[in-house]
Amino acid sequence: MTSTSKRLLIHLGVYTVLFFLIPFLQTNTANATMNDLGVWILLLLMVNPTAILIITGEAGLRVGFNIIMCLLPAVLFTLSVYIFFEGNSSAFSYSIMYGVIALASNGVGAYFKNKNKNKKKK
Repeated sequence: MTSTSKRLLIHLGVYTVLFFLIPFLQTNTANATMNDLGVWILLLLMVNPTAILIITGEAGLRVGFNIIMCLLPAVLFTLSVYIFFEGNSSAFSYSIMYGVIALASNGVGAYFKNKNKNKKKK
């Protein structure tokens, strides 16, 4: 198994927890409601983007630019929208936002990887 494959499995595990396990536990609590808006806002606007930024940026530093790592959070969150948000069209904007964050942070990480590689050659 290559380092890229291992890293993709780590990403898949983190995104599974963020996009599927936490919403599942939140919707299946004792009162079984999605009315706790503060938790959803914290998750959608702060926790998920920060986690995506950190792990895709780190992957860019280690592996370089990889489009699959950039598309993975957007695709998995889109699937999560259908499962937990009943296909709510306003939740699709988060998929786009997560994809853009992943693309930007992976690109920045890959840029610094190449910059450090060029410095070592000199």
